[in-house]
Amino acid sequence: MRNIFDQYDQPENKLTHALACTLSHDRWLIRPFLRWLGIADVPPVRELRVVEQQVPGVPVASEEAESTGLPDACIYTPDGWAALIEAKVQAKPVADQLRRHRRTALRHGYDEPHLVLITVDLPKGKVPEGTRVVEWRDLYAWFGSRSARSQWAGRLVQYLEAFESKMAGQDYDFRGTLTMFDGLKFDAEHPYTWREAKRLIRLLGDELQKHKDLIRLGVDPEGKRRPAITGRGGDRVWDFLPLKVAHRAKNFTAYPHLTMNIFQDEAVAMVTVPNGVTGGFRSRLKEAGIEGFQTLVSRLEKNLRPVCRRSKGAKPMVYIIQRHYPSQRSAGVVDARLDADLRTIAGTGKSRVKYQPEWVDAIYAVLCNKQSNIQLGTNVHFRYDCPLIRSPKAVDLFAQAWIAMWPLVEFVLDH
Repeated sequence: MRNIFDQYDQPENKLTHALACTLSHDRWLIRPFLRWLGIADVPPVRELRVVEQQVPGVPVASEEAESTGLPDACIYTPDGWAALIEAKVQAKPVADQLRRHRRTALRHGYDEPHLVLITVDLPKGKVPEGTRVVEWRDLYAWFGSRSARSQWAGRLVQYLEAFESKMAGQDYDFRGTLTMFDGLKFDAEHPYTWREAKRLIRLLGDELQKHKDLIRLGVDPEGKRRPAITGRGGDRVWDFLPLKVAHRAKNFTAYPHLTMNIFQDEAVAMVTVPNGVTGGFRSRLKEAGIEGFQTLVSRLEKNLRPVCRRSKGAKPMVYIIQRHYPSQRSAGVVDARLDADLRTIAGTGKSRVKYQPEWVDAIYAVLCNKQSNIQLGTNVHFRYDCPLIRSPKAVDLFAQAWIAMWPLVEFVLDH
C-alpha cells in the first residue's frame, strides 16, 4: 500500500509534503515547531495556514504560482506574516534561490518573511541574513520527541526512516543523513531487512567515526569507509572504521581495522586482522610464542568482561577464517573457520564456558604455519534483545568493545 506521504517523484517534494501534511493534520505542532526553529513572533495557530509549492496568499492556479522558484512550503497568515520553507536533500542550498523566495513574498505584501532552510548538511557558503538553517536529522529528532503524544509526528518519523532506508537500498547519493541512529531494534514486529540494515550501519558508522574516545585511540575521523554497501538481499551488512596509520594505504586490508556487522540475528563489533596485513605480524607472533599469544588473548578476555556484563547475552570471541576467491569481485568462498569463545582460556569459574585453552592454541598454530589466506579477528556478539543495543547507547557499547580489544591492534602494529 502506498504511503500517504508519497505523492511526488522528487525526494525534496516527498519530504516537504510529509512535513506539510503532518503540520496540517496536527496543527498543535505548528507553533512549537516554528519556535524550535527560532521564530519568536508566531501568530495564534487558528490564523496559520500551511501550503506547498505556493506563494503565500496567492492561488495555486495563478501564473506566478506556476512559475519556477516557489518555496517548497509556506506557513502564513492572510494579514502578512509568513515563514518560507526550502527543503534540500541531494541538491546543495543556493543563496540566490532563498533571496528570490523573499523578493516574491515582498511583492505580495509579506514585508518581513522568515526564511527556513531544511537540508541534509549545513551550507558551506553564505545564506541570506536571518535564515534559519536546520538539518533533517535534527528535525527527525524533534518530531521523534513528540511521537508519543502525536500520531502524525510518529508517522513523519517513520516515513523519514522508511524513505532513507529506501534511498540507501537504491544507492541514492545524498551527502548527509535524514535521521539519527537510535538503536538496532530488529525483532518479530520489526523484522530484519537488508535495506534497513544498510541505513542503520551508515548512521552507526557516522556516530562511531566521530567518537572522541575512538579518535584518541587511532581511528581516522576523515578516513573513507566502504564506498558501497553491497550484498543486496543478504542476511548481513558490514562496514569498517579505518585507522590513521592506514591513511596512505592503497588497500585497507594492509592494516587492521574496526569492523561493524549487522546480521539478521545479532550485531557484531570486530577487530579484523587481514591476511595481507603489513608490518611483520607473523614474525612477532612466532617470537611471542604460544604463551605470549595466550597472554594477549587472556588480556582481551579480561578487558571485555565489563562490556559483556553491560550487554545482555554478549559473547566475546576469537576466530580465524580461510577463504579463496574465484574472481576479483567474488565475496570469497570459506574453506575453513575456527571460532572460540575467549572465555575458554580464562578459567574463571564465573561462566558456563569451560576452560579449554587448546582452542586458542589451535588458532595460534594455524597462524604460525599458514599456507593460505588466513584472517584473524576478535569480536563481541550483541543480541537484539539487549536494551542497550536497542538504544542510542549502542554507539558507546561498540566503542567500548573496540577499546577493550585494542591490545590486538597494538600487537599487530608493534606499538
